[in-house]
Amino acid sequence: MELSDLGERKLIERLLCFVDDSYSSSSSGEDAVAVQLGEVTLVFSSDMLVARTDVPPGMTWRQVGWKVVAMNLSDLAAKGAEPIGGLYAFGLPKWFKVDDALEIASGIREASNIYGARYFGGDVNESGEVVVSGAVLGVTERFIPRSGAKLGDVVTVTGPFGLTAAGLKILLEGLEAGSGRDRCLKSVYQPEPRIREGVVLAKEGYASSCIDSSDGLAVSLHELAKASNVGFAIDNVPIPPEVLLFAQKNGLDPYELAFYGGEEYELVVTMPEVKWGDAAKAVEKVGGSLHKIGRVIQEKEVKFKHPEEGWVKISCRGYEHFTRQ
Repeated sequence: MELSDLGERKLIERLLCFVDDSYSSSSSGEDAVAVQLGEVTLVFSSDMLVARTDVPPGMTWRQVGWKVVAMNLSDLAAKGAEPIGGLYAFGLPKWFKVDDALEIASGIREASNIYGARYFGGDVNESGEVVVSGAVLGVTERFIPRSGAKLGDVVTVTGPFGLTAAGLKILLEGLEAGSGRDRCLKSVYQPEPRIREGVVLAKEGYASSCIDSSDGLAVSLHELAKASNVGFAIDNVPIPPEVLLFAQKNGLDPYELAFYGGEEYELVVTMPEVKWGDAAKAVEKVGGSLHKIGRVIQEKEVKFKHPEEGWVKISCRGYEHFTRQ
């Protein structure tokens, strides 16, 4: 069997049987792992950027460095961890320009500084294409799992959806952008991990479960539902006006862009409804926003109340490595 026959998620399921979780306070399947060290909870995560799949046209090497930090810190944010720092290993072709390698490092340092992490260094090796792999460390007072969603909880998100999907269609398919082009492209070139939001949601005990939306809102909802053994009824997805205009211009469904776009690094969070108001205020105090989009249901499905089609099932569809795209 080849990896293309199995797919990324099935491969991960098989790899997990080799993982030593004897010192871990988190369940398998998380994007980050918590290890209790005395009274301190350390949170580790690792993510890899590969130029062929993760670098769209027009992205500078400095932005590549920024993105690999965002990818890694977003997983810490979803667990409520405050970043300490990270190591970043470079795989570079021998023909790669020295100045471009330094630009990647510059982008890593810039993003790390902005989000309160330190750039500790890493490794450099020769490879057939540009690969940058990060390993980051954070601390938290309360690790937020994927598996804590319960009946009576509401589903919330830290930002709107669809901007990155629109931006990628502009870059990869040449679709007409309109006046929202700059905002859509910025979401592609300079994603923002929701570190401050994740930390406050954990510290104040608001969140019952959390995941970041880098694989797409639909996949993220399905992963949370599976881990918590529940379902979700979604009735309000925040979509920016730029995405609505883009969809109208190009004959697209904006909700298709919002659910299946991916790489937006927002947090998808469940919490008891009684905590919703206080949580929204706490997130606002740290410069973020929190939007209620639905509720936890007993049925093991993810469904959405489409404004024109009524209740429809949301499939677990998004980008997956190794599959034949």
